[in-house]
Amino acid sequence: MDPFTRRVNRVTGLLRKHGVDSVLITKPENVRYLSGYRGDDACLFIARRARFLITDERFALQAKKDVKDFKIVIACSPLSDVISGLAVKAGVKKLGFESSHLSYASYERIRSGIKGAEPVSVHGMIEALRQVKDSREIAFIRDSVNILENAVAYFKSILKPGLSENDLAAKTEYFIRAASGEWASFELIVASGPNSAFPHAKPTDRIVRPNDMVLLDLGVSYEGYKSDLTRVFFLGKINPERRKIYGIVREAQRRSIEAIKPGAKISHIDGAARGFINAKGLGKRFGHALGHGIGLEVHESPSISSKNQAILRTGMVFTVEPAVYISGWGGVRIEDMVLVTRKGCEVLTDDINK
Repeated sequence: MDPFTRRVNRVTGLLRKHGVDSVLITKPENVRYLSGYRGDDACLFIARRARFLITDERFALQAKKDVKDFKIVIACSPLSDVISGLAVKAGVKKLGFESSHLSYASYERIRSGIKGAEPVSVHGMIEALRQVKDSREIAFIRDSVNILENAVAYFKSILKPGLSENDLAAKTEYFIRAASGEWASFELIVASGPNSAFPHAKPTDRIVRPNDMVLLDLGVSYEGYKSDLTRVFFLGKINPERRKIYGIVREAQRRSIEAIKPGAKISHIDGAARGFINAKGLGKRFGHALGHGIGLEVHESPSISSKNQAILRTGMVFTVEPAVYISGWGGVRIEDMVLVTRKGCEVLTDDINK
């Protein structure tokens, strides 16, 4: 059984649990996850005995190329009319919809068109399935990491005083595209000196100076699957304060990775790193979650935070990125990707030197 059929079968098995007899999937990443469709402007209508991909004429060839187990509907009328017709034909009583990914105007049009049926939010249903990756997804993520490793090596080879953050970011992004035919999965962060104190710094015209500390955060997309990594580079001699902060962040990461295994509570993974940083008197300098799930989106479930009481499951892929940010001084963030295995975890980015 191919992975898309397996995933859709799991969805149909969940319909009763969510109190619906069909579901409308509109989030692009969820459409791709369930059908393999790579184009734009499409949605899925799934009932227990009916599976449709709905798009328009612009993407007809793309849909026929990508999709196997869905009947393709080329919409010549408004989406709400198409959905209404399919719902009536399938005898739908309760239609599930992704409340975070359907505009209110679209919801109203569909609701008014499916007279006799009730729309019901199934927010997070597909995202919950996506938390655990199958072997095909893990293979794509590994390929993305391989491209990422080459990009980091390239960045390191060109990093020197006299170049601007923008120069370094642009050259590295071009390298990714030219070397692999793939895209960076988000806007690269190259932050030097005090700019590295901003967790989501944007590259600027600041010129890298001798003895600077430079933070690089980048990711690559491969077959839709993302990678994400942060490394800190030191030009020239590393002063004792920078060495100390870097050592604290690295030890915090080591402690959290050591705690990762199936059945571990996610909040405890966050606590392993955060507790160590707190003990060093730097807790207020680490203000974000420890990490995030990664797959078809750079940031997806699960959130690796102190508030998440869920447990880890084999096949989850997420980042572990403790940090310390000091205004006017700079920031140190070390980010790696991990895969939860049956006995613990594998650090997917372990070959990229810290």
